[in-house]
Amino acid sequence: MATFVRNRVIQQLSWVTEDDDGRAERRQQLCELDGILGQLEEINLRGGEIPQRVLAALRRRGINFGPQVTSAELIEIIFAIQERFLRQPEDAADETVLVGHRRRMVSVGAH
Repeated sequence: MATFVRNRVIQQLSWVTEDDDGRAERRQQLCELDGILGQLEEINLRGGEIPQRVLAALRRRGINFGPQVTSAELIEIIFAIQERFLRQPEDAADETVLVGHRRRMVSVGAH
């Protein structure tokens, strides 16, 4: 018996073009945040203390946190910051594209 799969494109997304300098800066910021995120994920898995160099790097970026912050909380903060650097489709202004993700981000900020 043959199974047929019907492919259908509901809505194709498009992005506004960006200049090379803007793209390079955005990607650099994401790369730096990704490096910090990787370190925090390792710390979170191993249960260690967050090194002062990681905390200092976060403070240099203007990230505020309390003295008892956990690596899991910092990971969620970085996810929220990274979202600012991610390009959004042109027609995502109605916020229907990332609704589930945004809900998760809002709940993290409620701590």
